[in-house]
Amino acid sequence: MKIQILAFLPELLKHLFRKTATVDYPFQKLVAPEGFRGTPVLYPEKCIVCKACVRDCPAEAIEIVPVSETEKKFKMTIHNDRCVHCAQCVDSCPTDAMGMNKEFELAAFDRHNLKIDYVYVKSTPVPRTPIATNTPKTEN
Repeated sequence: MKIQILAFLPELLKHLFRKTATVDYPFQKLVAPEGFRGTPVLYPEKCIVCKACVRDCPAEAIEIVPVSETEKKFKMTIHNDRCVHCAQCVDSCPTDAMGMNKEFELAAFDRHNLKIDYVYVKSTPVPRTPIATNTPKTEN
C-alpha cells in the first residue's frame, strides 16, 4: 500500500499557517476556569470539628484526630494523593470551613509530600440568624 503524499499536501498547507491549538504550557500558565475544583483547603477559624467532611468523603482522604482535649486542639490531615476533588467535603460542611482552591499542579516525587496538615483549635459555632418571614398576622 503506497501512501500518496500529494493527497495530504493541501491539508498540510492549510494547517501550516493557522494559529496553534495548544498552549506552550510550562512557560505560559493557564488560568483555571470559574467553578474549577482544585485542592481542598480548611479555614480553621470556622471549623467546629463536626467531622461531616470525614464522614462524607468518598475517598477517605480526610482525617481529624484530637491533639489535646483540654485545649480543644485538633489535627486535620488532607491526603491529596487519595482525594478525587469531588468537593463533597465542601458541600457537607455546615460552617463553610472547607473550600476548594484553584491549584492543579500537584506533582510530587513522594506521595507523602501531597499530605496537608492543619493543627487548630476548635471554634465555637456561630448561631445562625433566623430568616424573617413577612407573613401577615391574622386576627381572631
